[in-house]
Amino acid sequence: MGIEELISKGESETLEFKERFDNETIETVSAFANTNGGAILIGVSDRGEIKGVKLGRESLRSWINKISQLTEPTIIPGIESYSLNDKTVVAINVKESPLKPVACKGICFLRVKNSNKKLTPKEISELYLQTIGSSWDAYIARDADLKDINYVKVDEYIKLANERSRRKVTEKPIEALKKLGLVKKDKPTWAAILLFGRETQRFLPQARIHCGRFKDETTIIDDELIEGEIIEQIDREMGNRYWEDDRCLQRTGLT
Repeated sequence: MGIEELISKGESETLEFKERFDNETIETVSAFANTNGGAILIGVSDRGEIKGVKLGRESLRSWINKISQLTEPTIIPGIESYSLNDKTVVAINVKESPLKPVACKGICFLRVKNSNKKLTPKEISELYLQTIGSSWDAYIARDADLKDINYVKVDEYIKLANERSRRKVTEKPIEALKKLGLVKKDKPTWAAILLFGRETQRFLPQARIHCGRFKDETTIIDDELIEGEIIEQIDREMGNRYWEDDRCLQRTGLT
């Protein structure tokens, strides 16, 4: 696709227009590297007007150096100049980085539609875990020990698995947990605490279900906070039945 045709399509998740090279350009480089890659056209206005840019002898090399210095992990983009209507337009081509997140001066961005979104610490962690093909619950639970596992629940799981699965679980509870990747280096993972923890909320206070019964859009007439390990929470919540009458939505099991 030619540059003029590219400009005619307007800014998008993979295309940005800049009238000049500046620090925001480098932010877009990091955003593209953290998303699906893209191109930045220098010398083009937000409306797609070709303004052109003046280049010195070392301008392009200087831009590449600045990008590489201000990004971490280092990004070295492809860069080309084009002549359109006797004006110079520069295309900075950025590939998606295999190592994420890429930061610009210590700040990480993600490309969302035609703008750059600053990532929160939580989003940065999730992006990193996606990159290495893992998730937070696969990591060892901080301050937890094997004594924090409810082995009665593990035995119930093994019994149920043997009744319903073709593959039988023959290992003892602790060995079964190790085989499932729920115990690593003789420590429970966050997943183990979620599934079989004695006091799940002591380690993960946010791991709970809060249910409410509403008379209308703003009036709460009953609520319940469901705690315990995640399987118990789901069982208790799925056991609650809802029906609708002329006045409100009600839930059985609540007084």
